Amino acid sequence: MLNIFQNNLLHLKFLVLRILSDKEFHKFRCNICGKYSTSPLSEIKGRETPSCYHCGSTRRFRSIVAALSEELFGEILAIPDFPKSRSITGIGMSDSDIYAVPLSKKFSYINTYYHKEPGLDITSLNNQMINSSNFVISSDVFEHVPPPINKAFDNLFKVIKKDGVCIFSVPYIKNGTTKEHFPDLFEHNILEKTSGKVLVNKTKDGITQIFENLRFHGGGGATLEMRVFSESSLIDDITRAGFTDIKLHNENIPDYGIFVDDDQNSLVISFHKN
Repeated sequence: MLNIFQNNLLHLKFLVLRILSDKEFHKFRCNICGKYSTSPLSEIKGRETPSCYHCGSTRRFRSIVAALSEELFGEILAIPDFPKSRSITGIGMSDSDIYAVPLSKKFSYINTYYHKEPGLDITSLNNQMINSSNFVISSDVFEHVPPPINKAFDNLFKVIKKDGVCIFSVPYIKNGTTKEHFPDLFEHNILEKTSGKVLVNKTKDGITQIFENLRFHGGGGATLEMRVFSESSLIDDITRAGFTDIKLHNENIPDYGIFVDDDQNSLVISFHKN
């Protein structure tokens, strides 16, 4: 989450670019903070690039909120325009404070974490979590969940109430099948070597495996990349868990600073428990 100083620097950067560069700019209302920004179109289109200089939101964050609004209310609203309803329950899985904080002011929403309280381990649910939420937001989490990934999708289904919805994203490729980096993961540790971090795994059969060139993503908790999803395998995983009404949110919403190329991967996905 960008702080006020960083947001001011981002605003200053964009002002300088407007004067000194020939970049194309676009004015949009951020659907998270509700304020207007005039930002380089290239920055707005970037999946992980902060482009609102008021709250630091990225296209991914705005797409998450747009999908949530569409699935809950049947129209795309900015969070400040959401109706306030404590009867709507929601769970975030390590959501960014950029949208987690304003959502908590609208709904009975709790942001959870793998590595700290309030905790949620999607591979090992407690009974209080079952059928607890009208919506779950899981944005760029499932690529870090230990295998088998089917268990995580099954538990996600259990968490959501009947007629509830999941707003979901992971990095994925368009073609092929999901590639598991550590398919036989069982008892493992990550060790620091002079050459970098390595994963040492002992399989169920007692075989020792050593993996180098590990890939970590930003953020706290378990950020080791466990897999690279493919679009078709991902849809199969979601369907097999029992979810329906699967939608890949590929529409442009220029008013809210959301632009999606025709061949874009890693789109936000929504699916329902009916």
